[in-house]
Amino acid sequence: MCRVFIVTLLVLGLTPAMAHHGTANYFDLTNIATVEGDVVSIAWRNPHVTLELRRTDDGGANEIWEIEGSSLNALARIGVGPDIVAVGDHIRLTGALSKHGLAEMAGHVMTLADGTTVPIWPRPAMKLGQEVKPAPLSAAAAEAARSQARGIFRVWGRPDLQGLFLEGGYLPFTPAAVAARAAWNPLTDDPVLDCTPRGMHSVMNAPLPVEFVDQGDSILMRLEEWDQERSIHLADAVDPQTQPRTPLGYSVGRWEGNTLVVTTTRISDKFFDDEGTPQGENAVITERFTLSAEETRLDYESIHDDPYTFTEPARQSSYWDWVPGEQIRRFDCVVEE
Repeated sequence: MCRVFIVTLLVLGLTPAMAHHGTANYFDLTNIATVEGDVVSIAWRNPHVTLELRRTDDGGANEIWEIEGSSLNALARIGVGPDIVAVGDHIRLTGALSKHGLAEMAGHVMTLADGTTVPIWPRPAMKLGQEVKPAPLSAAAAEAARSQARGIFRVWGRPDLQGLFLEGGYLPFTPAAVAARAAWNPLTDDPVLDCTPRGMHSVMNAPLPVEFVDQGDSILMRLEEWDQERSIHLADAVDPQTQPRTPLGYSVGRWEGNTLVVTTTRISDKFFDDEGTPQGENAVITERFTLSAEETRLDYESIHDDPYTFTEPARQSSYWDWVPGEQIRRFDCVVEE
């Protein structure tokens, strides 16, 4: 006989700052549960690994729980893959319950039949006391990265597995933005439900690595999540206002010492983030990528001038670390059936 045990996240110190791919919109991060049962199906894919669990309730009736873990790429980076669990296995899943009264969970830790615990969402798993370590990187790849790295031009990641979650910063929403956020339904309105890649500025709030590639008069920024590529024009006489609107906008960069300053306009993405916050078509985003003296850390700040969404310029910030040997992998999002 199986039961669901509820624990408040206030005791565990978790906050909605872990939100990614709309997690805070789908799941109640103030409720942690443990669900036990038999694995019915598993899908190892991006943007999230998913599985179905058949659970027998106290009355003897069966119910199917849908469990969502982290991305395939994130789990591969901590050495967690398809070989850990199979259909028919009896397991326990601990994670955050659905906000919408559904038999769904954001799975954080999986407990196998032999008692072994496995993190299936690295950041919240660590908050729950689970030890999470990155899988070893190739020594040859690390050496090659050290020899090829030049300033900002390298792959940037997060060795602590926390991911690049932009800090709240200063977000003075307009009444129109507040109303739009309240009306947004994550079960139907989230573009990622059909694998539509996020645009600017939401795409920058990503936990997976990024890479800067020197292309002479421009910089190519490769973002692993959603297989996105941004072009940052350094020596471009083209008037941005003559360029078509795109989800990533039109970016123009300049150097201020060891800081790359990028101004992006012409953004067609209608969302500022993954919580339904609207974005005006005249939004101007100014980003600052600042390389540390040791060239091991890249600090990031974004300033958002968007009168439709903010009463005055908004700010967010975070950073990446250099992890020699880290590489950009394919994301290849798969639409859930």
